[in-house]
Amino acid sequence: MTLPIEPAPAHAVYAHDEPGLLALSVWTERRPGRGEDAEPLLIHHRDTAHGLLAVFDGLGGSGSATAWHNGPGEARTSAWVASRLARLGTESWFAGQYEEHRAQDPRVRTLTGHLRWLFRAFEPTARRSKVVGSMRRQLPTTLAALRYAVREDDLECEVMWAGDSRAYLLTSDAGLRAVTRDHTDETDALAQLVQDPQMTNAVCADREFEVESHRLSFTGGRYVLVCATDGFFGYVHTPGDFEHVLLSTLSRAESADAWAHDLAATVAAYTGDDASLAVVALGYRDFAEVRQHMAPRFTELQEWTSAMPDPRDGTAMRRWRAASWDRYRQRYEAWMPPLPGAATDPATEEEARTEGGGK
Repeated sequence: MTLPIEPAPAHAVYAHDEPGLLALSVWTERRPGRGEDAEPLLIHHRDTAHGLLAVFDGLGGSGSATAWHNGPGEARTSAWVASRLARLGTESWFAGQYEEHRAQDPRVRTLTGHLRWLFRAFEPTARRSKVVGSMRRQLPTTLAALRYAVREDDLECEVMWAGDSRAYLLTSDAGLRAVTRDHTDETDALAQLVQDPQMTNAVCADREFEVESHRLSFTGGRYVLVCATDGFFGYVHTPGDFEHVLLSTLSRAESADAWAHDLAATVAAYTGDDASLAVVALGYRDFAEVRQHMAPRFTELQEWTSAMPDPRDGTAMRRWRAASWDRYRQRYEAWMPPLPGAATDPATEEEARTEGGGK
């Protein structure tokens, strides 16, 4: 007798709360068992106070060809395999930083190098597909990661990404601040919501790619780090609406676990894609202190969003979106890496070193 195969859950959440460290993740899929986001990655190395959070979004358009069959014979796409492979590779790269016998291996010195080596090793399997074309990729996926190190009241961050998944810092005074810049021709976050532009860089097996990186330093003692795939931020009215999702669910939650579950239910109600999110809060006594610290910012954001017109009024909605973005944009983009060829603003660098959301 053959038993029917039960589909995988449509969502999964994780939460951890201890003094100084709160972590949670949310993972949802639109088609049970077929989600092309890998589960988020959360690692904290207690001995060194180093950690990493990351998300991975397999690119279903360019990676729709079948790349693998599981034990029962169910097909999985190249995008499905790619996001899981990138997660595995990122985890093994991070672990390699703390293993002395691997420290001299050039494949683990950078995440780009490690993933290039790993994906090329899988390329022959991925190429079994006969589907070809200029838009096709072998094992394509995005990646957004924050590697952090806590030293007393200071925080050192290495931001790493490829594609259009994003990393942020959430601050109590200025709100959500992006620290990645999408690898797309369109650089305006509001325009990206409308256009869904083509990516210019993504992790894959058959073409050159780069996991771009830059470093930021913060002082202040309390930090909230966020990584998300576009299922969370790509189906809202304005870039500021994603911050509203984070803070509105935080404001009504009684625990980190409740926050994670509410985030999963909220994103499932509005997104048109798989969605994954990782959050790490550092330097707080507990969840209640995180919520209390962010409460004034949520009150401010509520005032902005309460002015939103009826979405059925297209003209009024376009005006409101443009005005809202003009108001939100400067702080949101302040810690982004500069555009290619643009000079870095020393004032922005100094702000990142001294602000950090710890006020």
